[in-house]
Amino acid sequence: MYFIVLVGPAGSGKTTLAGELAAYIESYGPSVARLNFDPAAETLSYDADVDVRSYVTAQEFMAKGLGPNGALIAAVDSLINHVFDIRRALEEIKPDYVIVDTPGQMELFAYRHGGPIVLNALTHGYPSVTVFLMDAIFFENPASIVSVLTLASSVAVRLQRPQINIVSKADLLMQDVLENVVTRLGEEGFLESLATSSESDLYTRALMLSLASALESAGFIGEVIPVSVNSRESMDALYAKIQQLLKGGEEEKYYDQRYEKD
Repeated sequence: MYFIVLVGPAGSGKTTLAGELAAYIESYGPSVARLNFDPAAETLSYDADVDVRSYVTAQEFMAKGLGPNGALIAAVDSLINHVFDIRRALEEIKPDYVIVDTPGQMELFAYRHGGPIVLNALTHGYPSVTVFLMDAIFFENPASIVSVLTLASSVAVRLQRPQINIVSKADLLMQDVLENVVTRLGEEGFLESLATSSESDLYTRALMLSLASALESAGFIGEVIPVSVNSRESMDALYAKIQQLLKGGEEEKYYDQRYEKD
């Protein structure tokens, strides 16, 4: 099994991408299990093959007097008691890929102690990759761009696995932003030039420049992939990068013909 872990701020499109990416991969032949990993989810846009709400829900903890955030934290932490049952359910399905749809409140999942522990227990022994979703609305100005890339880097530090950074809902981007900003983010010095050109006050611009410089010096940015679930070409690019990181090696490309199992 290969695990594809979708992470991103609330509203970035994780659940939509989970369903569409699963269907996309299946169209080439591999089998995919959809894992809802959000114990607070009210509705899903896909049919989950395995759903953590079968084991624990945030609502159970809210009934005990916790608020919504405290209930989600408690529910995620308690998943450690069920993670082997969840793994067993997935192993019985025997999928080629597992797409993990993580909680919408990313900060309560990625930055708390329990989230990474539960995720590590879930994926232990299997190759895994994080796909970090950055909503297209964050690419309207340099301050937002630097901010969301800094957020992406902090998630990479927390989850400690290969990470692909994508611009979700990329069909909402203006063409000039797509061509002259997003596709150039991996160029040496480009993010720093964006920070320098910001119309923010002197202190904010200096902070942005420091953050941009740190991200570039760390080699974190690399390729940022614009993705729209309405564009098969962009899904091709995402799937190619997923395969490359999961299977290890530049020779791994997305299928240009139908996948055939042995």
